[in-house]
Amino acid sequence: MSMSGKSFLNIIKHVMFLMSICFAFGVCANDKYMIDSPDKRIKLTFSVKTGIAQYQVSYDRVELIKPSTLGFKFQSQANMLANFVVESTDVSEVNAPWKKVWGQTSTAENHYRQLKVVLSESGEFPRRLHLYFRLFNDGLGFRYEFPEQKNLTTFAITSEETEFAFTDNYTTWWTPADYDSYEHLYKKTPLSQITAVNTPITMKGKNDVFLSIHEAALTNYAGMTLIKKNGQALRLTSDLVPWPDGIKVKGKAPFKTPWRTIQIAKRAADLIESNLIENLNEPSVITDSSWIKPMKYIGIWWGMHMRKYTWESGPKHGATTENTKSYIDFAKQHGIGGVLVEGWNQGWETWHTGHNVQDFTTAYDDFDLAEVVQYGRKNNIALIGHHETGGNIPMYEQQMEAAFKLYHEVGVHAIKTGYAGKMHPEGVFHHGQQMVNHYRRVVELAAKYRIMVNAHEPIKPTGIRRTYPNMMTREGGRGMEWNGWSEGNSPEHTVTLPFTRLLAGPMDYTPGIFNIQFDPHGQYRVHSTLAKQLAMFVVLYSPMQMAADMIENYHEQPAFEFIEAVPTTWDETKVLHGEIGDFITIARRKGSQWFIGSMTDEKPRTVDVSLDFLEENTNYIVRAFSDAMTTDFQDSPADIEINELVVNKGDQLTVAMASGGGHAFYLTPARKGIDFQRLTVAQHNEIARKKTLKFEQGKKYGEITKVSHLAVGKDIRLLSLYDEKYAANGNDTLIDGLSGGPDYKTLWQGYRQKDLSVVIDLGELTSVSSIEIGFLQSVLHSILLPTEVRFSQSEDGSNFTLLGKESYETKANVPDYQLKQFKVAFTPKRMRYIKVTAKNISKLPKWHIRPGQEAFIFADEIIVK
Repeated sequence: MSMSGKSFLNIIKHVMFLMSICFAFGVCANDKYMIDSPDKRIKLTFSVKTGIAQYQVSYDRVELIKPSTLGFKFQSQANMLANFVVESTDVSEVNAPWKKVWGQTSTAENHYRQLKVVLSESGEFPRRLHLYFRLFNDGLGFRYEFPEQKNLTTFAITSEETEFAFTDNYTTWWTPADYDSYEHLYKKTPLSQITAVNTPITMKGKNDVFLSIHEAALTNYAGMTLIKKNGQALRLTSDLVPWPDGIKVKGKAPFKTPWRTIQIAKRAADLIESNLIENLNEPSVITDSSWIKPMKYIGIWWGMHMRKYTWESGPKHGATTENTKSYIDFAKQHGIGGVLVEGWNQGWETWHTGHNVQDFTTAYDDFDLAEVVQYGRKNNIALIGHHETGGNIPMYEQQMEAAFKLYHEVGVHAIKTGYAGKMHPEGVFHHGQQMVNHYRRVVELAAKYRIMVNAHEPIKPTGIRRTYPNMMTREGGRGMEWNGWSEGNSPEHTVTLPFTRLLAGPMDYTPGIFNIQFDPHGQYRVHSTLAKQLAMFVVLYSPMQMAADMIENYHEQPAFEFIEAVPTTWDETKVLHGEIGDFITIARRKGSQWFIGSMTDEKPRTVDVSLDFLEENTNYIVRAFSDAMTTDFQDSPADIEINELVVNKGDQLTVAMASGGGHAFYLTPARKGIDFQRLTVAQHNEIARKKTLKFEQGKKYGEITKVSHLAVGKDIRLLSLYDEKYAANGNDTLIDGLSGGPDYKTLWQGYRQKDLSVVIDLGELTSVSSIEIGFLQSVLHSILLPTEVRFSQSEDGSNFTLLGKESYETKANVPDYQLKQFKVAFTPKRMRYIKVTAKNISKLPKWHIRPGQEAFIFADEIIVK
């Protein structure tokens, strides 16, 4: 062979060698690397193009996330955004299922393929960055690692530049980015209408594929929000919660970031069954977990929101020894595992001052901690302690060790923590790195003293419960308490949570309110039926699940049987069907028993529940708790029907739900020889079909109240302009014949730091005997009632005569939410023009949590009769 022939052969061999590398590692031209999930449906491509690191994601060969950049900006050193080169890659596969201490299932599948990429920078002082991509069948996670190196030791991150560049204008369910709170109602909009959001954020993308963006293993790092940058409508970028000095993360190599997670499913319901978030966390560090015991609990809590009790000492003090013992007695009688006691320790008088200073080891004089714990132990009932920091972190950290030690010594093995209020020191946010580390210290200290934690006003869940299974549950969303003193949570909210907030982890929503219409004045209520309250125990998962109502509202209530029966940890979970914000049905198994819960939004709904998951050749006795034929969302939401029937595998149950309604079933294998004189499936379904028509004709949540009066459809002139964000139905809102309900974001017209002033033209001289206008107050949302409303009349539209006025003062400690009609009545007078003015306080008073900031007034419907 000639020399040229040998050279040609060598070239061929070299090409074949490079191709073998390409096939082995997924690396091709332009530094492109590909890896897919074990079932091959999800594919991730990593590339370095002109020095910029990027990733992209497809599902079933449809691109969901187009090339999105990765990197960091730093203080006092060069950014890591470009000049990357790939040093090496490594592909591995792991299949390691694990057993849970508690959860929605007893075990977790944990099968993934991982791509590790080692990057370095070109240049005189190169730094190294490792990237890890893990692909599961239910989604993927990726994280950064700064390895130990001479050119990067300590660092201060000013921006994490992780992008999510979506390929379409996905339908998105989201809450606004908030560095201090997750307690917002979810919005549903196209992706293009988002500016900044908290995570998790849920999307419906191409080919009806569902995604959820979040994070896992949030450790020694700032919480992540997502923002739009540079006006790019379909691209979100990570935005970390800062320290007071503006730095986002302070660290030292070696250092790992949290995982950025993308859950992917063909059905929205499948997102709920995902173990992705937990799988990306480390195994448990608690070797003996026998003391970690999921439970149901009741507590001295809702009574404070009902204003029956106070947290602080006084004539209405709730946390007394006597009252707590009565709750323990009730818990024992009904098989409830624990009793929460809020307000037992000294210092609650300072909570409302804005600078909370409490003593977490000293009880009020009317509460004996040791006596109550001993009484509970004698009755096999756990006492759940409470620490409300009010955001005063230095104060709490000084006392934490002693407080947890006290609990351990007296026998308290569970605690609820709270961080309600403005953070101290000044400038610290609830979700920044400093607080992430604080929350972790609390969980670690609790583990040291064998104490389970239920955190309110927490950092969001990111799967740490796998590593620290004593981190049982947390709030981290808008829960039941909002119904006690605000416009409340809509029926849609509770059927949105399972597909959004609960994808991150358990939520202490605190269901189980039986006194639905608790307010005799009708201003506040729970926006559900009683059957839906029971369904929440199945649908809204928490291993510590509260039956939240006051115990007197449970006495002689047959429906409480379901709460007695339902477990708080499960062997198996199946999401049977559901649509985000519309409805959901979940079935869960513990041992041989199954529990099924369905919930609907404001729309009455009938669903078919297939029982294909039951055991073959087994009769099951069903105890069914359903909206009754007489259930009406407005008039009789607490009416409930309890039936019993026999079912088998393959049967299909038809279930009818009222507006804001639900149903809750539990199924138990029948004993041999049992008499089956119960409803048949056909009889049950026939009853459900009859209910369907009744519920459609009944009253519903959010129905618009129409008002007939003399000014409807007449001309109105606005002398002051409403805020464009709160325009309601525009210029005619105040005389459109539609009256606003509990939600200020619908028919109410908002005026920001402005008075309301309008003139109505009735068209001709008309006999009038009364004029009124409605206003809404929501103190938390900076909406106060006007300080004065004046009513005047004129025949010519220029010269007005005062008919009357009404003054009002909003004082500290008033209920957050109320509706008020301002009215003037008089002997009939002939008039053509009516002028209404309402005085806005303009700036929030000193007692408000945001003193000096802008105040709103919200008005609707001027009724002329």
